[in-house]
Amino acid sequence: MSEDSKQPIRQVNIDDDQNAMADFVTEFNTYEAFLDSQISEIDQYYLQDTDIAREFVELGYRGVGQGISRKDFQERKHRAEVILYSRRQGPIAILSDTLTVINPFAKELAVREEANRTTRLLTIIFIRDRNHLGQEISAYVDYAHRLKSEDFTLIFLGKNKLVPLTTDLSFYNWHTHVCVSNNTQNFHLVSDVNGVQFRCEHDRKMIYVDPELKHYGDGTARIVVDTDEYLQVILYVRF
Repeated sequence: MSEDSKQPIRQVNIDDDQNAMADFVTEFNTYEAFLDSQISEIDQYYLQDTDIAREFVELGYRGVGQGISRKDFQERKHRAEVILYSRRQGPIAILSDTLTVINPFAKELAVREEANRTTRLLTIIFIRDRNHLGQEISAYVDYAHRLKSEDFTLIFLGKNKLVPLTTDLSFYNWHTHVCVSNNTQNFHLVSDVNGVQFRCEHDRKMIYVDPELKHYGDGTARIVVDTDEYLQVILYVRF
């Protein structure tokens, strides 16, 4: 379909596959506040210690309602907040649906656009390329984050390149040795003796980007993109 087609851009809601009611965890600012809501007056009377009472609730030994772990609470709260934010912002436009996408890398981006915009799937893009000075640069890019801040129309059409930026998850200039790292709403960078890793803030699981490991994390796939436009492109897809 040509980019000048009259067909309107398809729009989706982030909660198309969610229940209309917001998750009950949104009623609480912190996990501790949730635990406090589960402590009965009798438990408080006999235990006489809020921290111990919270621990009993967390372990499932006490509680007046639904039990939930700290990890599940954080994941559900984050997901519910994303859904509520989307409702306030309105439907999300899917740009690539109305464009003629030919470039191999652009196709990989296009097929994952909707899933990344709605955060049902997340993608870290590793790009190695040269800047306008001929210097080799590289970056790990949070695709969902960049979709929010950048118009990808010309990238989908193959007229512009996806350029590594110092605002990405990790940026490195191999000539000047400038190194910059940032966290996003979706990923936090974690550096240790094993090199660079990323923690997905939706499920707290790690993504390992060292190709020598041969394991990239639970629910993560590594996809090498065959392209002549860049020195190297690799996708780390978090399902």
